[in-house]
Amino acid sequence: MIQHIGNKLQVEIDAGGEKVKKISFSNVIEEPSEEKVLELGEIMKELSVEGSELYGVILTSQARYTK
Repeated sequence: MIQHIGNKLQVEIDAGGEKVKKISFSNVIEEPSEEKVLELGEIMKELSVEGSELYGVILTSQARYTK
């Protein structure tokens, strides 16, 4: 049996510093569209320091497999 536990998004913003800033979102809907994921990334970029760039977005899905 497969039990869906949840999804997590991690938006990565390059704000011109040494490290890429990572912003996490838990409990994301199942199978979000690429368009919506990138739209969230762009919104977070706009809310960041001027001159920031969207580095990428990571989607992590978790599921439990049991007998």
